[in-house]
Amino acid sequence: MHFFTLFLSSLLMCSTVFAGSVTSVSLGELSSVLNERMLLMPDVAGYKALHHLPVEDLPREKIVIDAMTKNAHDAGLASDTVVPFVNALMNAGKAIQYRCLADWLATPQASAPVTDLANTRQKIQQTDTRIMMAISQRLMVGSFSEAEMAWLESQMTAPGLSAADKKNLLVALSHIQRAH
Repeated sequence: MHFFTLFLSSLLMCSTVFAGSVTSVSLGELSSVLNERMLLMPDVAGYKALHHLPVEDLPREKIVIDAMTKNAHDAGLASDTVVPFVNALMNAGKAIQYRCLADWLATPQASAPVTDLANTRQKIQQTDTRIMMAISQRLMVGSFSEAEMAWLESQMTAPGLSAADKKNLLVALSHIQRAH
């Protein structure tokens, strides 16, 4: 009986350590990839400015939502709980694009390099897949704590990302659930 009790307590300690390491790794990946995605927005804005395209692109947003809900499903997330987060993510991206455009109007940059939009969109799609995987991995051990949300907020440091953008992202993130 003593051996069995010792075995169970060891197993419990190992699972707690494993859950803690999964949590820290997936939170670190999530903050990193969220920043990576937001750092791509000036490239999108530059391309759209050069080619006189609007920031708002509803057909493209539909494509992104469809791809992200598929990524969510593939990652074991409830797709319907992901849509508000994807909308918040795209709104934050558009806000950064608008801020970049406003800054460029105020201080024109004659030779700002412009990245091909297809390449940038491919990078965004890759970050989106990583975002869904990181969220899924984190939710395997339970919902986000207030401390984790505060830490994520402090780690989102992409230029042009406002406090309101961060709050909207985190509120939507807190509602994402794993599929049953």
